Amino acid sequence: MSPSHETPATLPRSAVMAMLDEAMAQAAAARVNGGNADHRPVRSVVAVDLHLSFMRPATGQAVATAQVVGGGKTMVFCEAQLRNAQGDLVAQAMGTYRAQAR
Repeated sequence: MSPSHETPATLPRSAVMAMLDEAMAQAAAARVNGGNADHRPVRSVVAVDLHLSFMRPATGQAVATAQVVGGGKTMVFCEAQLRNAQGDLVAQAMGTYRAQAR
């Protein structure tokens, strides 16, 4: 097979989910720790609910971004997007995270 006919590797769905979950968990942890970017947060977070939608195959490099969209001191609601190198939306997720003491 010549290089022009090779198909780029596709990220497994589990890798896409892990990237989106990690992005949302970091955003939620920053929220419950008062926006502190310290490497030793006082509280950690655990996912209590995740929803994921796939838009297209994730090939090549991809970047996950996440935002906190609501919640309070204990429960945090997040959204995340995974985009390919061209900026196309590959997958998106919504998650609910619960804060807990370290």
